[in-house]
Amino acid sequence: MRRFEIPYNLDKGFPGELAARQDLIPYIDSIYAAAWKDDCDNTRFDITFRDDYPRTYEEYESRMKELLSLGIPVSILAQRNANMEMIKKYRDLGIHGFILNDDKLAAEIHEAYPEVKLTLSVTRALTLQELQDGRFDMYDRIVLFHWFSRHLDSLQLLPQRYRYVMICNSGCYYDCKWHDAHWFIKTDDAEAYRKESEQACRSCNAILMEGKQNSSVIEPEDLIYFDQYVDCYKLVDRYDSTDAIIGILQKYSSGEGTSGSRPREYYNI
Repeated sequence: MRRFEIPYNLDKGFPGELAARQDLIPYIDSIYAAAWKDDCDNTRFDITFRDDYPRTYEEYESRMKELLSLGIPVSILAQRNANMEMIKKYRDLGIHGFILNDDKLAAEIHEAYPEVKLTLSVTRALTLQELQDGRFDMYDRIVLFHWFSRHLDSLQLLPQRYRYVMICNSGCYYDCKWHDAHWFIKTDDAEAYRKESEQACRSCNAILMEGKQNSSVIEPEDLIYFDQYVDCYKLVDRYDSTDAIIGILQKYSSGEGTSGSRPREYYNI
C-alpha cells in the first residue's frame, strides 16, 4: 500500500474532519506541520498572516495536541535556524519527527534522541551527484528535489543506503533555479509577501505557462513508475483548505493498482 505524508494547515477543524475519514487513515504515513513562527524559519511564511493562524504559542500548542490525539505520527518543519532547545521543546510536547535542512543539527539530534525520525527537507535541493557523493546517514529519509519527477531513470542511480520521499502534486517548475528566493521570503505583512513572491516566481511561472510537463506533478495513476524507488510520497500544500487536503489524499490514494495514464517517457525529460 502506498503511503503519504500530508500537510497540516493549522485549521482547528482539521483533526475532526480527518478523523471522520477512517477510510483514508491507512494511507497516511505522517502529518507534517510548520513550527511556531518564532521558533525557526520555514517556507510558506505568509500563512502566519492568515486570520485563523494561532495568536499565541499556547494556542498553537493546543492545536498540535489535538492533532497528536489522532494517533498519527507528526513531523515538525524546522528548515532553517532551528536548534536543540527548540527540538527538545517539541519532543516534550510528544512530537518525534522533524524535517530539517541542517546536517550538523540532525547529527546532534540523532545522537541525543535516537528514537526521533529525521527527514532531510526538499529545500536542500540535492542533485543526483550530491546524493551519490555526500553522507546523509543522520537522516531516516530524504525528500527528493522536484528535478527527479522529470528524470525518472535517474532514480535507479540513487544510493540504495537511503530512503527517499517524492513530492507528487507540486505545481512548481521541476528544475527551478530560484527556489530559495521564493521558499524563504519573510516580510512584515501579507501584501509585502505577495509582491516579493510574485517577483521571485516570475521566471518560473513563465516556464510553467508552456505546459504541465514543466511542472513537478505526477498523476495518481503514474505513481506506479516511481513506487520501486521511494519509501513514501509527500502531498502539498499547507496553503490548502482542509477539504482540499483530504480531497487530494483521496485522489492519490485511489490511484493504487492503476496503470500509467501517461507514457513513461513523459517523466523523462
